[in-house]
Amino acid sequence: MKQIIIYLLAIFGLTSCNQEKTTEENKAVSRVAITTNHIPLPDKLPTTVLDCSTVEFKSAKQQADTLLWYFGKKRLADDEKFFCAFPNSFAGMQNVFGFDARSGLAPLGDNGIVIPYFAQLNSIPKEIYYNKYINICIDGIWQADNIREAFGFAGRLTNDTEAACFSLSKRTNQEIKSVFHFIFDGHHPKNEYNKEIYSSLLPRVIKQNIRLGKLLTESYSEVLSEDDGHGH
Repeated sequence: MKQIIIYLLAIFGLTSCNQEKTTEENKAVSRVAITTNHIPLPDKLPTTVLDCSTVEFKSAKQQADTLLWYFGKKRLADDEKFFCAFPNSFAGMQNVFGFDARSGLAPLGDNGIVIPYFAQLNSIPKEIYYNKYINICIDGIWQADNIREAFGFAGRLTNDTEAACFSLSKRTNQEIKSVFHFIFDGHHPKNEYNKEIYSSLLPRVIKQNIRLGKLLTESYSEVLSEDDGHGH
């Protein structure tokens, strides 16, 4: 009788281990299935000089999958990979987050959390971070839910004014005005919300760089002059 009990306990223990192993395997499979198309970036990327130049994608979908794979883990290594996977131009932002009348909604066109996550990153060296941030805003125009308000760049100008202005001041007048224009651009840009943003930004920007303050005022005035009451 004692031998039978020991035999039954052994079978029960083996079954439990197999079930736990199967559960963990299923979790792993489910995790991979979320973004099967992502690019596995190197485990270590340089932290002092973050070089994303070798990161390329075959499609906007693959880029979107890679962003989702590394999004929100809040580890430095994953933030760096997320940053490298993020677009580096306004056209790139449109391809991943926008909407096109012919091709329809981009892979992350209905995603409302990936861009805000990029906009609040603090783990990336500031000069590298702001260089990309400025790049995605240049030539930007208001379009849809995700393609507006310079992707939150006004918030960085407000909360990290010195670093944001330092990087912005390295650009040409045309590029700077393009970024400022994108901040205020919209269906009806002559509104109280934009007025408050301008009033808040101007003293902060002028304190850092008079040239930037002048270009901010010029850009804001030009946006308002374009508002004929009918929007874009």
